[in-house]
Amino acid sequence: MYSFTDWRGYGDWNFVGLRNYIHMFSDADTGNAYLFTFKFAVITTILVNVISLILACALNAKIKFKNTIKAFYFLPYMLGSLIVGFIFNYIFANLIPQLGKGLGIKALSVNILGTNNAIWGIIAVSLWIGCAFNTLIYIAGLQSIDTDVYEAADLDGATGFRRFSKITFPLLAPSFTINMVLSAKGYLMVYDQIMAMTEGGPNSSSETISIIIYKTLVKYNNTGYASAMAVI
Repeated sequence: MYSFTDWRGYGDWNFVGLRNYIHMFSDADTGNAYLFTFKFAVITTILVNVISLILACALNAKIKFKNTIKAFYFLPYMLGSLIVGFIFNYIFANLIPQLGKGLGIKALSVNILGTNNAIWGIIAVSLWIGCAFNTLIYIAGLQSIDTDVYEAADLDGATGFRRFSKITFPLLAPSFTINMVLSAKGYLMVYDQIMAMTEGGPNSSSETISIIIYKTLVKYNNTGYASAMAVI
């Protein structure tokens, strides 16, 4: 209802029809937020699932200290994205530039979060957080595959990538579907780590849909317009 009004979150309001919706499709800031969000979600969803699948296959093999390694890689997921975001904000702003200057590497000598390439810093942190849960799902899927299938494949001479592409990956389809859906949903709603790392900057270049709705609602007190964006 409020998306069809000019309500500011307090006091009286007037009915404005489709004005908020029409403005949304002509507002450059909103359009950029949508583009950034979809770009971020697509890239991160693909990368997190590729990396998680590789990690799951490695951790599912017969290696030493398997459970200890699992505990270490799952730690970022338990910390929470907001805490991890603040930690990496400090790392990107202080530690990496110092390291870059010491090594004479120009690309590492600046805070990536203050440049137009901030998205890659955010993606790197999001991957570090997201891989833990996705890997856990893939490991569960790998352990549910009957070993008889692999024994039969060995007898038929299927090894390496052929065995993975013809047996392992098709049988992991349910786990793959779950991870893709949950990853896409989570990254389309991304908020915590970006607020902790860039707050949508520099110059609103890393604003997502969630952040621009929040700013419109809280910073500009434009509840009607924020409600229209939330509906979309």
